[in-house]
Amino acid sequence: MTQYNINGSTLTKEDFDYYDQLKQAHRNKLKPLCMCMPSGVPMYIALVNDTFIIKRMPNSGGNHHPDCDSYDIPVELSGRGGLGAQAIEEDQATGVTKLKLDFALTKNNITRSAPSGEPGETNTVLSTPAKLSLRSLLHFLYDEAGLNRWFPRMAGKRGWYVIRKYLQEAIHNKETKNNPLSDSIYIPETFSMDRKDEINHRINKYLASLRPQGKKQPVSVLIGEVKAIEAARFGHKLLVKHMPSTPIYMDDKVYKGIYKNFSAELNLFHQMESVHLLTICTFYLSASGNPQIDSISFMLVDSNWLPIESIDDMSLTERATTEERSFIKGMRYNLASTDVIASFLLTDIVDSPTAVYISPIEASEEFKEKLELVISESELDSFVWDLDSDELPKLPK
Repeated sequence: MTQYNINGSTLTKEDFDYYDQLKQAHRNKLKPLCMCMPSGVPMYIALVNDTFIIKRMPNSGGNHHPDCDSYDIPVELSGRGGLGAQAIEEDQATGVTKLKLDFALTKNNITRSAPSGEPGETNTVLSTPAKLSLRSLLHFLYDEAGLNRWFPRMAGKRGWYVIRKYLQEAIHNKETKNNPLSDSIYIPETFSMDRKDEINHRINKYLASLRPQGKKQPVSVLIGEVKAIEAARFGHKLLVKHMPSTPIYMDDKVYKGIYKNFSAELNLFHQMESVHLLTICTFYLSASGNPQIDSISFMLVDSNWLPIESIDDMSLTERATTEERSFIKGMRYNLASTDVIASFLLTDIVDSPTAVYISPIEASEEFKEKLELVISESELDSFVWDLDSDELPKLPK
């Protein structure tokens, strides 16, 4: 249980007057110290939805102990570092995190003529601000929810109910363009035949809220577990677990793009029964009233719902869980597949968290050079899981 120090008094969430003390400390503008480290790590108190909560100071995650809930994986091991404060901005006064997305949550129902001028012609050069892509939004929420962290005590305790619960908590207090993100994200509740009618009623009620409003067509974000992608009467459809009566339709362009850009993920999903495939997609109601995909991305997770990128990554991650290790998976966010990041950070090595990288069989010289550069620029201890080795590598302890 995390302990906090407020003006010399020790406090934990189990204390009966926990929230009263936070309210008083907030009124007196006192800063709590997280006592995961001997000297304490400064935190702050925010009032969120009429509740006082202790939050990590921006850019201070690396100052906490690796076993602390407030610890954040170093920026060199995550694509989050490349986004900086431009795409993810936390307001300490309100506790609200403002996100900049590179996709729209509304569509214009009226087709407008293209601007005049020759193709490619421009008289202005603009910088490209950092924004969260569809995939990186899923990575951010998974990261915020702590679902990329693993401790041995978590074994057997993760299922869709848990994943949904923590993702919903992560969505709270997030805004985009001053609108609550929770208004635009739908995560299906765990389906039950006993409650089929009431669940379908809630799904249909949500879909009805996406009907066109004047010139604007609302767009929603769906996060769910993929069951299958099948042919439909016209185009194709995405079948999502826990939404058995509500397929999400897609045109041929989206369908072809999925198999062009996500063939590795789909192949592993089809080959390995223990693998789950999560989708995040934007969708809207078509003229016929059916949900239609506008954009889509995917993320593979293993049997413990930990993010994985390949069969090698899955094998290494399962090795770590079998050995009852504690670790944090790196999340790629906007980074390209050719960029090198660690598979995970081992956090159970006393005083020396260790980044674990994968060097695949017959790795190219270019990959080896990138790996060497990343390791040399990091202050963390590192270990390379070299699959070209004659002996099976062993994780450091």
